[in-house]
Amino acid sequence: MEIITSRGVQIPVDPAVIQPKVAKKLRKEFYETPEAVGLPRFVTQKDRVLEIGAGIGFISTYLAAHIAPQSITCVEANPVLADYIRRVHELNGVTAEVHNAVLLPDNADMPRSGTVPFHVTEPFWSSSFENPKDLPSTLVDAPVRRLSAMIRECDPTVIICDIEGGEASLFEEVDFGNVRHIYVEVHRRYIGANGVRKMFHDLHRHDFAYSPRASESTQVLFMRISEEQSDW
Repeated sequence: MEIITSRGVQIPVDPAVIQPKVAKKLRKEFYETPEAVGLPRFVTQKDRVLEIGAGIGFISTYLAAHIAPQSITCVEANPVLADYIRRVHELNGVTAEVHNAVLLPDNADMPRSGTVPFHVTEPFWSSSFENPKDLPSTLVDAPVRRLSAMIRECDPTVIICDIEGGEASLFEEVDFGNVRHIYVEVHRRYIGANGVRKMFHDLHRHDFAYSPRASESTQVLFMRISEEQSDW
């Protein structure tokens, strides 16, 4: 199987996961450029990272290779991608926890089955709770966990979140523990202006505020306002 090396990360070109568009961006080192530029501005070796919506494992592997934080925990709702992330980590010698799960805030109803329906699409980045009207999809049962429980388990100082619109409600009621930074990709086309406003409001209630330190375009950094002002 072909291996693409992009920004120091080795990615196996499995056609079931890596579509030509993604492969092209990886070869040209355009894949996840805002994150590759923004994350080193605030993530350090002392941090513990929780990545929600870990995709193909590129960001977690990039962080391990270039920053080497204390720990990395990945959560991915798509079971195919969760398995693929483990392969990418193994190929690159990365030690990280990978969980196939959907995370919910404390005030969300937990289904008795312990799972929720999740639509897996091609391309994979459009997979979500909502049934995409213009893409073929496969419905799977994704395990459900509370975000607060995951935070207690891995004790992150940094949360990275890219969940295709799920960010609108994820942060409603959460015990953030020792989290200092939250780095969110905002999907306005899915959640609209009201969803963006709600997400900002929820994080403000938990003492997180917008920081320009690594915010750019749809990537927004929130910092706990109890931190020293010199870090803003």
